[in-house]
Amino acid sequence: MYFKRILLKNVGPLRDVTYDFPFSDDGKPKPVLLVGTNGAGKSIFLSQLLNPLMASQQLAFDNSEVEKNKSFRLRSSQYITTGETCHYSRVEFGDDFGCHEWPLALPRTKYEETYGCPIFDSSFAQIADNDMSVFNPEFVKRRNDVIEQFNSNCILYFLPNRYEEPAWLNEQNLSAEAGFADRSSIQRISGRRILQDRPLNANKDWLLDIVLDRATYDIKVNQVQFPVNDQGGGQTAVPLPLFSGYQGNSANVWKAVTQIIKLVLRSDQNVRFGIGPRQNRHVSVMENESELIHNIFQLSTGQTSVLNFGLSILRDFDLTQATFNAIEDITGVVIIDEIDSHLHADLQCNVLPKLLKLFPLVQFIVTTHSPLFLLGMKKTFSAAECNILSLPHGTLIGFDDFSEFQVAFDHYSEAELFQSRIEAEIAKSHLPVVFVEGDYDIQYLKKAADVHGQNEILDKIRLYDGEGFGNLDRIWRNLDSRIAFALPTSIMLIYDCDTNKSEQDRGGARKRVIATVDGSPIEKGIENLFPADTITCLRQSHPQFFDITPEITKTVRGESVVVPEVCQINRNEKGNMCDYLCEHGTETDFAAFDRIFALLSIAAQPI
Repeated sequence: MYFKRILLKNVGPLRDVTYDFPFSDDGKPKPVLLVGTNGAGKSIFLSQLLNPLMASQQLAFDNSEVEKNKSFRLRSSQYITTGETCHYSRVEFGDDFGCHEWPLALPRTKYEETYGCPIFDSSFAQIADNDMSVFNPEFVKRRNDVIEQFNSNCILYFLPNRYEEPAWLNEQNLSAEAGFADRSSIQRISGRRILQDRPLNANKDWLLDIVLDRATYDIKVNQVQFPVNDQGGGQTAVPLPLFSGYQGNSANVWKAVTQIIKLVLRSDQNVRFGIGPRQNRHVSVMENESELIHNIFQLSTGQTSVLNFGLSILRDFDLTQATFNAIEDITGVVIIDEIDSHLHADLQCNVLPKLLKLFPLVQFIVTTHSPLFLLGMKKTFSAAECNILSLPHGTLIGFDDFSEFQVAFDHYSEAELFQSRIEAEIAKSHLPVVFVEGDYDIQYLKKAADVHGQNEILDKIRLYDGEGFGNLDRIWRNLDSRIAFALPTSIMLIYDCDTNKSEQDRGGARKRVIATVDGSPIEKGIENLFPADTITCLRQSHPQFFDITPEITKTVRGESVVVPEVCQINRNEKGNMCDYLCEHGTETDFAAFDRIFALLSIAAQPI
């Protein structure tokens, strides 16, 4: 069971998102990382996935977590995007399974009279005349198929408010003993739960079941013929049982459990779980057969969180009817909201991505705010092995485009270390210093100087990558009036045209903005300086450089409004476009760069 596609129209901040979940050429699901600021719709996106999962559980089992004929997610007009009158969602998963949902601002009949019929999908006709919503899981007539999916896949959703109380907060955790789980054998009654908030106790009891089953059913004994002297002076071979290890389903699960705990503790030693005696049936962690951690409740909150991810996946798949051979064979869907919650930097960057890597056939769909987790994913997975979806617009981005990197660097920029770096660079030379927004700006300027014969100006200054307009702002704030008038040389900050900054002088420091080229197809960034003819030729020869939103006509309050085409440089192609223009660009292509050289001429003047 894997998600294949999701389509969202006017669902809260998710105004128009269509996303096809990625798979490798051999059919393995790729991890999907949902990023965006608070309020971007990440949890809403997950809830749209969870709703059909809960509906399928209702169909498969009589003791589902949500009462039958009830929806897990509240269907309400309050989730309709501000200014719109309805929202529509469709989720496709499994083998031709689907589910769609419509909430309306008015009952259907009155809605059509007032606004007409939405064009999103023909399923609008399924809404009853006086109803304001419909939730239609299209798999209701395929109960056996749904049951088969549950019996062969792990299906889990980790809530954002999951939290295991630490041992110091609750003494009952230390005294709680593991017990054998009482599994129901009644048909259509399941002991599995999709929603996971505090699974450690359940995982602890399950571990005891695995130990018992391994010792009872998986122990292997070989008969060894042992020579014994008989009364006649000869020898007789007597068969003796010799323990030769464990082999079987529970033994395979236990091996996978060991992989998880070794990863969480980042140990290359002989690490395993230990089970206490029946007088105190706690679960400990053993290293080289010595007790390392007396009770798994004594693990840190972060370690417990990562451990629960791994053990819960193993436990849920073990409770299916599928045969467990190896951790790499586990299939299913695991949704984790705020995957980095409660995790130390090392766990986010170096442990959590490796945990996801252990389950290549599990479809992970997670939300995160953590640059460190993204860095860890970048080290563990290639760019082609996972997707980063930026909400609310549903844009695919690369690892280095994650906006939280900029936020993290902004905080770093305010530190004394960053200020010291600026001061050290200034002290290196008395040449005027010019900060521009990015490295591509510097490459373009060097090319423009070549084709326009302006290299002499570049020789009179020192160009630096300011690493974004946010950093330029911080440099400017650090140059308070006292420092600015004491500078041994001048500093100029040059912003791109789209930043809406005001020009300002402060002693030896100047702030300038590149004048906008009106009528340019590119409105943002230094690429605004390239003429329309250049951009038109590039769109024909290198269409991959651009993201194009075509011109559309929409109706606003009964009036037709034309929304012009929007042409933007694809974030992942900015470097490739820069390389191409710096190699093939002409004097005509770089004609408008004369307005930057006018600013550089000012910067080159002595204080």
